[in-house]
Amino acid sequence: MEKNLNLGKAAKLVFFLIKFITLGSLAVIIYWNYTHTPGRQKMILDEAKTLSFHGRIKSIYFDKTNHSAETLVLSDGYRYWLYPDWSTLVTVGDSLSKDLGTFQVEVYKKNMTVDTLDYKKLIKTIR
Repeated sequence: MEKNLNLGKAAKLVFFLIKFITLGSLAVIIYWNYTHTPGRQKMILDEAKTLSFHGRIKSIYFDKTNHSAETLVLSDGYRYWLYPDWSTLVTVGDSLSKDLGTFQVEVYKKNMTVDTLDYKKLIKTIR
């Protein structure tokens, strides 16, 4: 006894509609997420606005729990995660200063020069 399973036109239509609705819904969700969530550049600038710190760099280490991000420990204990583009611009003993709402970190070097780490310039290099 061999049963021949032959789907009728109605069943084929139902399966097609289920596929179409599933793929269509997925496409709408992906489009909505892509167009209505902030990009990486905007997230970096939003975070930069909220940062405020002042202090001398006491030590530098790579934080394994934070994707091995280069981390600066300031004299007051504040930890600042440094972007890789800026890693060559700071050393132990330099002083950092960033005010709330600004996009620049001032780096006061031992030789009395001042460098600026600018978030607006940084995001141009990030995709």
